[in-house]
Amino acid sequence: MIVCDEPTSALDVSVQAQILNLLKRLQDDLGLSYLFITHNLGVVEYLAHDVAVMYLGRIVERGPVEAVLHAPSHPYTQALLSAVPSLDPASRRAVIRLPGDIPSPANPPIGCHFHPRCPQAVPACRERYPAATPIGQGHEARCHLLS
Repeated sequence: MIVCDEPTSALDVSVQAQILNLLKRLQDDLGLSYLFITHNLGVVEYLAHDVAVMYLGRIVERGPVEAVLHAPSHPYTQALLSAVPSLDPASRRAVIRLPGDIPSPANPPIGCHFHPRCPQAVPACRERYPAATPIGQGHEARCHLLS
């Protein structure tokens, strides 16, 4: 396994493409596994088989890349994906604007860490961290709205 922490973030787009193509080729030819840490969801879609979405250091949704990126279940994943620009008018999502500021990771909120910014928060969100809810075929999310 190779850990790649934002390996292409400071590179020119053409160099990024070369690096990603090399990583993909090595993955296919040698059966390599990557733990790929990135904010670039296009890179995730191109290179990953499985994805985990984190908020304040906790996984809020995980599963096959196709399921998570094309049918997100957690409100944070939905907001994150709504911010990705699209050239295809048919696939554009309404941008979800999150209120407030990101809480301190050193002093996260009680319950679901996302509840202070979540437009769908319910009282249970403020009380306890949600259990993982299976959505299907290895796809799960941690949200009280799903249980």
